[in-house]
Amino acid sequence: MKNLSLAAALLLTTLTYGQGRWSPYASVEEGIHISDIRPSYNYINLSVPASNAGMRMGAFYSHDDQLSGEVTLGLIGTGTPGRFSHQSVLAEFIGNYNVLTQPYGGITKFNFSFGLGSGLAESGTGRFGFSEHAVIGANMELKDLVSIGTLIMGMRYTQFVDDYIDGSQVVNSGNDGVLRFYTAIRLDGISRKADQAIAEAEALATKLQTEAKAAQEISEGLKKKLEATSKAHAEEVAQLTDALKACNDSLAHAPAKTNEPVSTAILAKGYYVIIGSFPSQDLAEDYASSLKLEQISIAFEDELKTYRVVLSQHDNIKDAIRSRDEAKAITQNAWIAVY
Repeated sequence: MKNLSLAAALLLTTLTYGQGRWSPYASVEEGIHISDIRPSYNYINLSVPASNAGMRMGAFYSHDDQLSGEVTLGLIGTGTPGRFSHQSVLAEFIGNYNVLTQPYGGITKFNFSFGLGSGLAESGTGRFGFSEHAVIGANMELKDLVSIGTLIMGMRYTQFVDDYIDGSQVVNSGNDGVLRFYTAIRLDGISRKADQAIAEAEALATKLQTEAKAAQEISEGLKKKLEATSKAHAEEVAQLTDALKACNDSLAHAPAKTNEPVSTAILAKGYYVIIGSFPSQDLAEDYASSLKLEQISIAFEDELKTYRVVLSQHDNIKDAIRSRDEAKAITQNAWIAVY
């Protein structure tokens, strides 16, 4: 008995190591004894199921989705009407291992069970002794059938160390055993509701995180579009400002003509990038030659009676501005003229 008790303690310690949850547990069962006396299967006679009925109560430990265990104390009947009817008060330590990776129909878990037990067994009328046993079996958990907990249905075979639960000891006949069919309920109660609330809260948090991430991505996209639009607008304003300045410079150097509308003087057909202006052609050519640039040309402004050193000619203000900015490496006085 000492060895079985030690093994039971080790099983219980293994199951309860780490975080888990304990729940109340109760079961009813019906057994068929496998012993020296042949069992009766005449269940029309109500004394047969009554003699082999049992019930258990205790605690159920849920470690994770795969491992769980039971610690129970129960009253088990074994008997055949007209031959014998005995009772056993047994404590059991059962471990369960779930092999179902995902729910199937209404079944949330399918467990294989193994455990050990010990207790008082009636070997004769009024005669009790300690009887140790091992248990193997299987069960399935159906979580959604009852509102207060989980319904468990299963079968277990109990092999006793002793050969006298039926009151008979036959030499070399093998030890007694009981095949037990049971239905149990695990009272998840508040813990189950809390788990459901936590699951719903986690789902809502995940949804909100996804929506927040999507909103942030939309916000960043709009921010980039706004920055691009602002940059394009700033460039457009700069171009218009330079064009207006070029027109104003042309007007400032042009002789006054009172007989023509001012608007006709600022209609631009193209743009010159000017890097110098001289009163004579010789001076303009000498300056252009000193720069040693092939694209330079000389343009005579008849109205101003001046010779302009033209670095480049452009059809749009954007290209003219870029060329003017490059020309500042030659002279800071580079400017744009409208023609």
